[in-house]
Amino acid sequence: MHNNNSKTRYSVVSFAGILLSLFILNGCGKQETLPELRQNTSHQANVNNHSNGFTRVMTVGHVQTDELGNSRIAFIENPQVFTTSNALLAEELTNLKRLHVKAKVTFDPYTSSIIEVTTPSVTELMAPAPRTASKENGISMNVDLTNLDEDALDNAERLGVMTHASGSLMNVVPDMATAQLMFNYITQQCCALPSPYDIDHCISFQYAYDGCYARAHKMCYIINKKYGYNTHKIFSFANSGWDVLSVQAQKWGGCCINWWYHVAPLVNIKTPAGVKAYVFDPAMFDQPVLLSVWLHFQEHPACASTPNVSMINIQPTAMYAPSDYSGYSFMTDPGYIDTDATLIYYGSTPTCP
Repeated sequence: MHNNNSKTRYSVVSFAGILLSLFILNGCGKQETLPELRQNTSHQANVNNHSNGFTRVMTVGHVQTDELGNSRIAFIENPQVFTTSNALLAEELTNLKRLHVKAKVTFDPYTSSIIEVTTPSVTELMAPAPRTASKENGISMNVDLTNLDEDALDNAERLGVMTHASGSLMNVVPDMATAQLMFNYITQQCCALPSPYDIDHCISFQYAYDGCYARAHKMCYIINKKYGYNTHKIFSFANSGWDVLSVQAQKWGGCCINWWYHVAPLVNIKTPAGVKAYVFDPAMFDQPVLLSVWLHFQEHPACASTPNVSMINIQPTAMYAPSDYSGYSFMTDPGYIDTDATLIYYGSTPTCP
């Protein structure tokens, strides 16, 4: 999982700057319109040129270095795990983490490498961002998929997601046919398809490295507002030791992706075997899948040396993304500001180029 970033361009963030800073397209038609979201049906192509990498203002969440000098880096605002053998880079990122200072990071997702780190401008630091929420209302647990009671995990009532209905929303989808109808509608909003879309911004399912939090937030909105069903967010984490969530993007060309966390909508569906917890994740699947299946898919042995889901945390729909590396504290995005910005940013970017 370690990459040698021999081409890294690195600008050390100065202490003065720190003080100043004190941020094959498969399964992707058109169906009925969702009026509340229809604002701009023009094609949401990404106007950013990513040929020189992606650039975002981010917070260092974790830096870990092995005995060979290879470091693994995780940023709070991006689920992808990055690697470097540049000791100076790892040291500076460690300092930024210690000082709780944001950095402007240019990165190459396809090599999991960091190209450049600089000091953000005041304007960049002042950009609207999701706000931190409390740690309450979550259902968290450590998991070991090799010894997992899948029946218990997939049982919506035993999992504890049957007692948290929100307002007038229905808590159980009556059958798989209805669930698949919703899933298909959501998938048809994929940015890989041409415009017009039935929602304000297409959903960047075709880019799986980053943006799961924005995709999940928009999917929950559709499930809640268009179809009237309750949702939760299921967060999976690999935040223990050298663990990573490791997937093979089979829908998009088969390249490997490593994350420190992933998130998708969790929906209760009535089946002949009872009400089960299913996950909607069109970036990975062509249909709703059981929670246990979704988790197992994130331990692909050919894509990492230590693929392992360390823990899961089920949160209310309002929870948007982790606010720290622990997996217990989350941010919200009630105005969909970061959601829409992220979907637009990755709107024309492929997973496997």
